[in-house]
Amino acid sequence: MGSRLLAGLTIALALLLPAMSLCAQENTANNEYAVKAAFVYNFALYTEWPVVPLTTYNFCILGKDPFGARFDALALKTLQGKAIQIHRIASSHDVKSCHLLFVPAREQENYQRGASTLSQQAILTITDATQVDERWPMIMISLVAEGERYTFDINQAAAKLVGLTFSSKLLRLARSVR
Repeated sequence: MGSRLLAGLTIALALLLPAMSLCAQENTANNEYAVKAAFVYNFALYTEWPVVPLTTYNFCILGKDPFGARFDALALKTLQGKAIQIHRIASSHDVKSCHLLFVPAREQENYQRGASTLSQQAILTITDATQVDERWPMIMISLVAEGERYTFDINQAAAKLVGLTFSSKLLRLARSVR
């Protein structure tokens, strides 16, 4: 009887371990995007737009949203005394009303299709792509994981081109500024 109980517990444990592992992976993803959402908000805090909107700042996510409710929580905050509205846009051609655009790494092709329009608008562009090069024109901030922490690179030239200014505090914290 004891060996049957032990065998039953062993089987139950074997069935539970993959589920526990899946929950741990989901928690890691939840934490990852909660941290990224906090970074996005803080990037906006330390950015100056050439024209301040009258009522709201529009924070946009291009394509498939990896944040879910974690990005929606930013709408409970304010930026320079203005409300924040969250928008999910399907195409990079739909950015006209955005003040901030987050481009998930997997949306590179979608971003490239409309990137030329971004050089004509004061939109803070942020990605979590690990390699930002000429395939990512007008990306101003690249959020990069280094082990268990995050850092970021700033393309100040792209920001200046559209009239955005980064605080010296933000520039000092960046891993690199070009």
